[in-house]
Amino acid sequence: MTTTQRHLQERIEARIRDNLVGLVDSKQWNIYRGRFVNAVEAHARELVGVPCLTTNAGTSAIELALRAHGIGPGDDVVIPSSTFVATVQAVLLTGARPVLCDVDDATYNPEPEHVAAALTPASRAVLFVHTFGNPSGAARVAAFCAGRDLILLEDAAQAFGGRIGGRPVGTLGSGAAFSFNSSKPMSCGDGGMFATGDLEVHRRAKAIRHAGLREVPDGRFLAHEIGGKSLMTEFQAAVLEPQMDLFDELSRVRTGAAMSLREALPEVSPHARLQRVDDDAVSAWQRVAITLDTPARAEETLARHPWLERFYAAALVDEPVVARHAVFTDDVAHRCRDLWGRLIGVTLWPFQDFGDVVAKALEAKGSHV
Repeated sequence: MTTTQRHLQERIEARIRDNLVGLVDSKQWNIYRGRFVNAVEAHARELVGVPCLTTNAGTSAIELALRAHGIGPGDDVVIPSSTFVATVQAVLLTGARPVLCDVDDATYNPEPEHVAAALTPASRAVLFVHTFGNPSGAARVAAFCAGRDLILLEDAAQAFGGRIGGRPVGTLGSGAAFSFNSSKPMSCGDGGMFATGDLEVHRRAKAIRHAGLREVPDGRFLAHEIGGKSLMTEFQAAVLEPQMDLFDELSRVRTGAAMSLREALPEVSPHARLQRVDDDAVSAWQRVAITLDTPARAEETLARHPWLERFYAAALVDEPVVARHAVFTDDVAHRCRDLWGRLIGVTLWPFQDFGDVVAKALEAKGSHV
């Protein structure tokens, strides 16, 4: 671990301990007007640039984004075939139907032509996933959606802090979902956030997030929407708040590790190719990924370098719930399985010793399969 990362981690961990001890001692665990929840939402608004609502998980934030836009039974939502199953689950939880589209082989993100090929008469929204923190292609898909009167929502679970064309991830469409799960750039074990610049959507989402409640003129809160309980707790927020406050420093450390890995990873095999990041894109570097030319070559590389990993247990189309409920063509299924089979790399876990994984990658340079 570099001196810079160690000092930063020590500062954050000390603040987390102070926050949690103080919170336990205070007995002020109110999830409705929590000090730490409010602080996290304020920090996030400064970083993202639009109002933010914390949630108990990233999946809940995606579902909240969909529900706040009135998406439900009878609607189709286009989703890239390169994502984790939770994106599909969020759509299914609303009663809408997920329709999978193909993705670019180099960025792992959809382009407008991929979205266009997946549209149906019932299509109302597109969920753009910033795969591994990479926003490449998002602006092009946003322009396509605007021209087709489609709602663009961002699954930015892996991409807090990413930028495209100078704009923060989370501001390209009508709403965005972030995750603070254990594998994300910032983590409080689990947690999420919904962001939107549309004040009416924000108002609806805030109600749906907490039993459908809205304040009425006499000061009472009455249920105006069908809503559940997907609030972030004060304990989650107490862990997240120091990370949010020091996010710029965390991001610089993460980016430095990612750049070192991007120099070293192509050397593990002459057939390795880095995930492409567009010139106008800034990745959040949740993961550093490569593809091999064949699934068999990927298996050989994983066997030779066990510190590398596959990111998901199965190709998305082979998840049983997706096979039963999502819509996709045979060609999309074939391409999905092929990319999953060739895609490997490194997750930059929060609080991980980035120097350790960079050292492993540097040791592997030249040991070609």
